[in-house]
Amino acid sequence: MAAREDDVADDKSLLVVLVETNPRYWAASEGKGDGTAAANGLSSVLEATTVFLNSFFALNQQNRAAVIAVHDDGCHYLYTSPLELNAGDASASATGKKRTKTATPSSRAAMSSPFAGALSLALCYCNRAQTLETAAGLRVRPRILCLQASQDNPTDYISMMNAIFSAQRQSIPIDAFALGEHDLPFLQQAAHITRGAYVKPTHGAGLLQYLLSTAALDMRSRSHLKLPAARGVDFRASCFCHKRPVSVGFVCSVCLSIFCERRSSCDTCGADFAADAQVTSVPSA
Repeated sequence: MAAREDDVADDKSLLVVLVETNPRYWAASEGKGDGTAAANGLSSVLEATTVFLNSFFALNQQNRAAVIAVHDDGCHYLYTSPLELNAGDASASATGKKRTKTATPSSRAAMSSPFAGALSLALCYCNRAQTLETAAGLRVRPRILCLQASQDNPTDYISMMNAIFSAQRQSIPIDAFALGEHDLPFLQQAAHITRGAYVKPTHGAGLLQYLLSTAALDMRSRSHLKLPAARGVDFRASCFCHKRPVSVGFVCSVCLSIFCERRSSCDTCGADFAADAQVTSVPSA
């Protein structure tokens, strides 16, 4: 009987939304495309996200959410819902007010955003929320929603994959929305590995509809609905030198940087490959 009650009970969901607010990207004209969600501007994306979150809270009064802005100088908390605390836990603080946490500033001038760091921050928040809710005798099912418009940064490949596998181990699905004109291989892999959904809206004006029909659903409800089918996942890594996908490349044995051409030294960590450059041929028997 208990199993039957669990089947009909609504899931209490914790949704962590990562939204790109990088001014370097939104101020530029390239990379957005025509008719995409990014072409409508950041204000349109934030408006759709706000309406979506209000609908998400309306689905279950116990739903919780956190919004993290992925900026050019780091990641910032914009909003966090109050979490359940133990009566004797006076040291923990989760007021639900707007607060900001700044990561280490980056001097990188590229228009890509630090989504690897944002994903790690989201996983830490999910772990903290689950610890507090479990201590209070409650159960919460966390999910992560990524709204990315800029292209992936190839130098974040290793840290991004580490975060993706951590989410898989914790059974935290990652839903990804590609808002720009380009596909996002990193988020494609994240959605595939964690059993989330990867969506590239064909009509930017309908971003809210895509969010409501895909990201608002918990994992149990998704098993009864037909979600957007994956068009194929690009599992190739991008080289650190030219930032282009490669099927076969050269990997630094020290820092695991990926290059498309043989090099005498690693551009990332400075490791010297001169001693390993000579290849000895072995005659066939």
